[in-house]
Amino acid sequence: MSRKKSTTITKRSSLPKKQDGPKTALSILKAGLAGVRVVGGPLASLIDDCIQSATQESIELTVRILKKRLDRYHKRLDVSKVDRIEFAELFKSCYLVIVRSHKKARLEAAANLLVHVLLKSGDKDELLFSELDFFVRVLDSISLGAIEILALIYDIQTGPGNRDVFADNTRLKFGRLHAKYSGKDAHLLMGLVGELDAYNLVHLPGGPAAREPDYANYTIELTPLGARFVVQVIRWGADTEEP
Repeated sequence: MSRKKSTTITKRSSLPKKQDGPKTALSILKAGLAGVRVVGGPLASLIDDCIQSATQESIELTVRILKKRLDRYHKRLDVSKVDRIEFAELFKSCYLVIVRSHKKARLEAAANLLVHVLLKSGDKDELLFSELDFFVRVLDSISLGAIEILALIYDIQTGPGNRDVFADNTRLKFGRLHAKYSGKDAHLLMGLVGELDAYNLVHLPGGPAAREPDYANYTIELTPLGARFVVQVIRWGADTEEP
């Protein structure tokens, strides 16, 4: 009985230690590419340099942004009221956004969400945890192009004479948005709007009975949720904003 037990322990101890999945996969990828003639070696080096240096730069930039936000809003923060479990959940989700992205707009939004969870109860910008949790998952999922289009829709809808975008859905025609879209490709633009529609940041009521070329007469509705995402997540804490 004791010999069998000892043998089992020996076998288990001889097993190789489990390696980190992402690092192992990256090593395998680089080793495979290195064998490709002419471009393989340089491409493997490029991947290695980009992943390590760019990720570190993203973390450092986010820390600088976060420090700036904390300094700006320190009088409106109350760390003692934070639910530790909810903060841990939000922090891990934001951290994943930070290490996956290298664009400042997304990093700023992640930092903004982390500061939002620290706001005092009753603050004018306070959001429920359910909304913060939703917003960070949206931030991680949608493309940068969709984020830019949402901001453009918000700017169009908050111009002179428009209704309160935080009270109800406000409508505009796709053709008007397309005219202001620098990319010009109507099909790509509709794809980006479709991303936003999937998360109810905008709403597409449905196609018209008689469709005009390039979706020009389609209706887009900016939702209050989409307006809050722009103001509270994407642009919150910008240099032009007063504390």
